[in-house]
Amino acid sequence: MNPKSSLVLTIVAAFLCGLPGILSAVTGFLITGFGLLADEAQLKLDTNLDKVSVIWSGLGGIFLGVILIAIPILIWFWSRRR
Repeated sequence: MNPKSSLVLTIVAAFLCGLPGILSAVTGFLITGFGLLADEAQLKLDTNLDKVSVIWSGLGGIFLGVILIAIPILIWFWSRRR
């Protein structure tokens, strides 16, 4: 792979996957932290979620964020090996 095209591909993947992944992970940490600190359900937007559901939603956000952050890193490693 051309070094210039691999750099462009890595930058595009970082903007399209890395930045939303960081946002998802940070939001997941906040939701999980607030869910662990709460005595009862605090997320009452459209549904009345209990404490366990709030914690699992936060953990899902963290997991999704880690996957999205890993994509640009894997693209960079893959382009450097070739």
